[in-house]
Formats: sequence, C-alpha cells, structure tokens
Amino acid sequence: MDLALKQRGRALVDFEVSIRQAANRLHLEVEKELAGQGINASTLPEDMEARHTVIEDALATSRTYGARHLFSEWCAKNSHLAAIEAFEQIRDEVTPKLDALTQGPTTLEAPPGFEAPDYFSKVWFHRSHGGWDATDYNGFIHAEITHRKYVAKIFPGDIYAERRRIADLAPRRDYKRILDIGASSGHYTRVLAEYFPEAQIWGLDPSKSMLEQAQRVANELGYSWKLVVGLGEAAPFPDQSFDLVTSYAVHHELPPRVITQIFQEAYRLLEPGGDLLISDVARTQSWDRMKAWAFDWVARWVGEPYWRAAGVMDFAQGAREAGFVDVESGALEPQKTYWVRARKPS
Repeated sequence: MDLALKQRGRALVDFEVSIRQAANRLHLEVEKELAGQGINASTLPEDMEARHTVIEDALATSRTYGARHLFSEWCAKNSHLAAIEAFEQIRDEVTPKLDALTQGPTTLEAPPGFEAPDYFSKVWFHRSHGGWDATDYNGFIHAEITHRKYVAKIFPGDIYAERRRIADLAPRRDYKRILDIGASSGHYTRVLAEYFPEAQIWGLDPSKSMLEQAQRVANELGYSWKLVVGLGEAAPFPDQSFDLVTSYAVHHELPPRVITQIFQEAYRLLEPGGDLLISDVARTQSWDRMKAWAFDWVARWVGEPYWRAAGVMDFAQGAREAGFVDVESGALEPQKTYWVRARKPS
C-alpha cells in the first residue's frame, strides 16, 4: 500500500527510529565499559538471571547505561503511540480506501463469542498500547506504519527478505492447501501466496484487527485467502485439512505449553505426507552469553514476556515428540533465525 504520512507524523516516527538507533550505539559503549571491568561473554555466568545481576551491579553508576535505559524505555512506550498519532493525521484520507478493501475475494471469519486466552489478551506485545486490538485500524497502523517505517529500519537486515528465505525452505512447490498460523497482518502470508500461487491459503490469528489488515492486503493484490480468527493450538479445522502448516516468528510470543500444543495440532491438521515449516527468533544458545543477555534485556523492555522460555526450547525435538519424521533444523545468518521443517508420516 502506498502511504504518505503528514510532515508531523513522519517526523514523529523518524524520531523514534533515531532514538532506537542511538540506543543501539549506546549499547556498544556499555559493552566496552563491561569489558573494562573484565566482564565479557566468557566470564558471564550461565544462568540468565545471574547474568543480569552481574551486569546491573557492574553498571550501577554508569551514565551510559542509564542513558541506554532511558532511550529504551522511551522507544518501548512511544513507538506505537507515535504510529497511532501519525495515522490520526491521515485517517480521513486513508480510511475510505481501507474500508473499500474489505470487499473482495479474501474472506474473514470471526466466530461469535471468540475470546482470546489471557496469554494473548492480557499482554501488550511489543508494548503496543492496549494490545493488538486496542483501536480501530490497529492492524493497518502496526503493519504499514510501525512495521514498515520503524521496525524495518532498525532491523539489522531486510526483514521482508527474511520471510522469503524461510518460505524458500519448504520442500515442495506444489502445495494445494496451506495454513499460516499467526498470520497477523499478512506479511508472511503474502510471501506464501507468491511462492505457492496454486495453493489455497488459510490464515489463522487471535487478533481480528490484524487479520482485517491481512484481508485488505490480499484483496488489493487479488488473492483469495480464507482468514479465520482463532488459535493455533485449537484450530477450527478438520483433521488432515492441509498439506503445509507454517508460521513465521510467532512462537516466541507464546508460552511453552502452547508451543507444544501447536506442534500436536499441526500434526492433526496435516494430511499424511504433509509438511511442517516454522521459524522463530534465534535460540538463546546460538549466541555467546553477552549477546544472549542483550537480546534478553531488550525483550524485557519491548514487551516479550515469553521470549526467554521459548528461546531455549528445542522445536525440532518438539516436532519429533508430536510424531513428525524427517525433522531438520537450522539458522539463517546473520540473525540466526531458527527454522524447523518436518513431515507427517505417509
């Protein structure tokens, strides 16, 4: 979607980007201060909470670390609010087009009485004020302002190209029925549609606001997706409905028990011989102890309550325990994005 922000809205979002980039530079200085005290990846303790304690004690009087705290808190609290304000300045111009894009070949089903579980509904992921469904058009705000004009600029690499690299790991190109678990606003779903043009694609997510944006994206591009408000661990589809079940960067926003249930549910949903392809943030053990601490520290600030527990899970083993075979896993450089693919026995 072509989107031109007003001058003030653009300045607000650009300011958030500059503050986050400054925070990243301050972090490098923080690590230099730690190194000056003999604290580095090899000397930090194995336990993550102990690592936090050692570093907090070492930097108790550090002005650089204090500024890093201040900048991080500012970004965490204000990046989404800045995006909302930027949207309000163009609301009257863009909402007629957004409303028109709800009409088209892509359908959105929101079962009456659906209530998202507490692990989702009571968490402000990414510190998004009020949660994913807090305001009207929140899916558009997140996808087209926060994600494209903020996250994409601070992500070390091309976050959209990374989705394509994950889709490229799929073992086949002739899938007929694909389920995207955690489809959100449709960034990865769009890649799936490009890679598998003959497939019918379903998108499942507990956020109606996010799926409304996915519907707009699909209708604008002429895709016929079937979007459903629901849960990956209790999908409203019959057994053996799909030949590919996939997701991108969803699992770190789920409690471990739900992740385990999703593997089991994916197995149920796949036809014999069907494939599972999932990706998520890097495993904690993929980084040295200093870098792993840095990610854990940021996760605390930006509202990722399940990051630490999910980040140490062995998803490949989870797939095996659910019954999958031919299980493979790996990591995409440079962010070590974790992926697992597996097959349901024929």
